[in-house]
Amino acid sequence: MTLSAQSQRVTSVGLLGAGGINSHVIACIEAGAVPGVKVVAIAGSNPESASAAGLAARAKAEHVAPGALVDCGCDWVLEAAGGAAVRTYLPELWRAGINTIVMSIGALVDDAVRTEYEAAVRRGVRIVLPSGGIAGLDGVRSLAAGGGLRSARITTTKAPAGLRGAPYLEQNRIELPDDKEVVVFEGSAREAVAGFPANVNVAIALSLAGLGPDATTVKVISDPSATLTRQLIEVEGEAATLEIRVATKPNPANPRTSYLASAAAVAALREVAVA
Repeated sequence: MTLSAQSQRVTSVGLLGAGGINSHVIACIEAGAVPGVKVVAIAGSNPESASAAGLAARAKAEHVAPGALVDCGCDWVLEAAGGAAVRTYLPELWRAGINTIVMSIGALVDDAVRTEYEAAVRRGVRIVLPSGGIAGLDGVRSLAAGGGLRSARITTTKAPAGLRGAPYLEQNRIELPDDKEVVVFEGSAREAVAGFPANVNVAIALSLAGLGPDATTVKVISDPSATLTRQLIEVEGEAATLEIRVATKPNPANPRTSYLASAAAVAALREVAVA
């Protein structure tokens, strides 16, 4: 392909979700940071989403119901609408051969979703799973492949506002204090994503790179003094021991979401646009 042909190529993209991540995606496209991408359709997590309608108007894209993305002629769909949206809408997109970028990768612990995902990959559908709000997964994958990976643990620390409303806290009637740090959860990545679906997609990203969701351990800490979301990844293997610390700003539009996750979505779009 010639340089002039590359410069004229446009990748048509649909967005599923109209929260902080996809709002940031649209802002970056408006700023010219994602060349070669045209957003043609935007759907919220439900057909009546007012935020999706507003974002679509801003992007000069079509506002559609989430189930209608399959008929919009998209080369790619970028999902940032939560695990329920992945379970409900992405299998149909995959069966239609539509490539996807999946931000809510916690949904992949669902056996039915995982089966659909693996079948789509075998058929040649491209499915990108960004690392989201963490880093260092290349080293984890290396240890898992041939470096004797023995253990993987992630500790997530957030301000109470970034955790309140999580199902685990609601079900166990846990009140988060505003005057002291507390450990609110310890368990497997599979358990963590069920209890904190908006907070710990990073734990599933780590588990997929390494030992899987049942052997990857997670600790969640509420810290009123935290101005940044902190992630500590601790991995041990025969070949190496890794300790990775990441501190990110919360997304201004949603304190439960890392700003780095929004940046990871933009980076993924840039990569698929030039592929």
